[in-house]
Amino acid sequence: MPLTLSDYQRPPQDNGRGIDGFPAAGWKGGERGFDVWIAELQQLGVKWLRVMDDSGDSLPFCEKLLRAGIFPIVKILRRDLPPNDSPEPNPGHISAREELTIKKLIDAGVLYFETNNEPDNPVEWKQHAVPGNLEEAAKLVALNWLFDARFIIEAGGYPALPAVSSGSGMDLLGALASLGRQDILLDGGWIAVHNFGHNRPLNFPNDRVNQNGTPLSAQEYDFGPLTQWVWWDTALGRANTLDEVNALRATRKSAGQVIAHDHAAFREYEYMDALAKKYVGRSIPIIGTEGGYQVGRRTDGRYPRITPALQADLTVAMFEFMQRDAPDYFFATCPWLLVGNPKTQASAWYSDFWDKTIRMGNQNGSDIPPVAIPDYRVGERLPVVVAVKAMASVSRNTPRTAAPAPAFVSATPAPSTMPPPPPPPSEESIYLVQHGETLGSIAKKFGVTIYALAMANALSENARIIAGQRLVIPPPPDVLPPAMPEEIAPAPVVPQSPPPPQVPEWFSATGTVAPSSPPPMYVPPPQNSAPSYNPVQTPLQPSIVQKTAPPPMAQPAAPQSAPAPRPAPPRPPRAPSLVTPLDPRLTALNVRVEYANVKAGEPFWKLLRAEYQDPTQSNGNHHMLYSLLDANGKPVLVQRVFQGLGDIHADSFTDAFGRAKIPMWETFNPSNGEIGPYSAWVAGLPSDKIIGLGMPNGMSVNFVLTWQKTTSSR
Repeated sequence: MPLTLSDYQRPPQDNGRGIDGFPAAGWKGGERGFDVWIAELQQLGVKWLRVMDDSGDSLPFCEKLLRAGIFPIVKILRRDLPPNDSPEPNPGHISAREELTIKKLIDAGVLYFETNNEPDNPVEWKQHAVPGNLEEAAKLVALNWLFDARFIIEAGGYPALPAVSSGSGMDLLGALASLGRQDILLDGGWIAVHNFGHNRPLNFPNDRVNQNGTPLSAQEYDFGPLTQWVWWDTALGRANTLDEVNALRATRKSAGQVIAHDHAAFREYEYMDALAKKYVGRSIPIIGTEGGYQVGRRTDGRYPRITPALQADLTVAMFEFMQRDAPDYFFATCPWLLVGNPKTQASAWYSDFWDKTIRMGNQNGSDIPPVAIPDYRVGERLPVVVAVKAMASVSRNTPRTAAPAPAFVSATPAPSTMPPPPPPPSEESIYLVQHGETLGSIAKKFGVTIYALAMANALSENARIIAGQRLVIPPPPDVLPPAMPEEIAPAPVVPQSPPPPQVPEWFSATGTVAPSSPPPMYVPPPQNSAPSYNPVQTPLQPSIVQKTAPPPMAQPAAPQSAPAPRPAPPRPPRAPSLVTPLDPRLTALNVRVEYANVKAGEPFWKLLRAEYQDPTQSNGNHHMLYSLLDANGKPVLVQRVFQGLGDIHADSFTDAFGRAKIPMWETFNPSNGEIGPYSAWVAGLPSDKIIGLGMPNGMSVNFVLTWQKTTSSR
């Protein structure tokens, strides 16, 4: 019987967050052992761990992982029969030895299995050569994989259609269809992808550099002491200049490019989903079993090399997307790599490789820059570890509702027009950390609070920062968030104590969110002596403080000579049909709002306002400028927004100020009654949708769009 997406079992409080464990079979946890590493994985909020297995040697580790609420994804190392006995997966399928291993693992509770790896790669074949062309090789791989899949499904597990290399043209789904056996994916199969981000942004190919060749500014080029290292060009033997990077951006821009044209990016899962719908008719579970961002990568010369700080930022954004906005079919993503062996230290999170290599400079002739930066410090593990531990873990299986918008009370009527939102970050809003600086010293330098600085950069307030790291400096405290529309009768203002700072749900000093039912906490078995390193910490219990009501505040007496003011009559609520968020000029452009169809008490994205910037205001740009606010009027970070052009969708993610922008290219003629070709909306919840945007008569104009997460009252 075909399985639906909801039929596949997932970890408790699944947040879609995974990681590759170790790049070879037989790993025993090193000097620390499995118990310490499992506790470390729990602090990282990891729910999926890719594990290598050779003849059943992963069974003890998998049993411990399952008790800790972490799902193993087991990659079976398939060997030839003796006397060869070497791990050469192609062409071939599992034998009785691997079948016995899989049965034991399924009996222990393991469900997800991989039995092949990157069959488009010559090193995965006997004689290290792919036979024939990719299409014929794909059919041979698919035919052999059917043996593996049938056995695993009958044994009670879920087999993975093998992952191909990032951006590969090998189509295993099409090969299955040519054999008439694609329906096996409906019986419990899933699709593995290797969605490496390389050094491209998360929303590639819809980012502004790829779409319209946006030039690099001098501020963006400057990485302080890391500048030469970041822009090092191995072919030239020197760093690219600012002009060289911008020339490359101009010549390689690809307006209108979609993921099907270039899927060597994080969003490769979308490309594979499109193939699944083409050949199978619906989505199949997809898991990124290798991917993410690795320090030192610069495969696309238009973008900077991945620094340790940039890897941390991108990984946090990636995991935020997984737990909040990822499509249902995209179960998890597992960046490469937790712990490395001598060949893979450059990819390992827990390694001092980059601390040594950046300070000393690489002299091995590889793609790693030879530039030495003696004062650079990373330590024994990459900054991504601290950054991920500081994240909240949000279950994808638990409905999340937004808090109701606060009721604003004012002594004066609301103004007819809202004040403009704070300006987006300018070049002066980016700061390069100098050696010895802390969040506190930088906050003091720019006159902002540590909390505001940390929030703007997705950091905890006590986070350690390093020289060369780039920080977004938030607006000064006197820049207020946009005012909310007032629909409540005026009332006297009562002095109150200021509320405590509202910390966004995704940001927490401890990196934890209390789930509705706690996930199992792994408790290592008792030993004769406690390990010297134990990252498991007992949560602090809040102390109980007896609170007493404060004495009533004395009110100043009104002067006897002044008559008491007459209370203003209550304003009747305005009918929703009379309230429009549109700039009046947009009506002339045939722009309209398609309001979200939501019930009372249901959260949704409400369009607060849509403003028009004509050619005298747009500075020659033609963008949709998105601004997102939470229920308290604070910016919403790492939130996916969409732009629609017929059946083609482009997307982006909000930055540290809750802002995003997507360029427009199509024109229309409103004087002839034409409606703009574009629509815009927000992902994650029902959303008001604005329809009819574009470039009227070919003019360069911008549309400034502001949404707020709101709870419906109707």
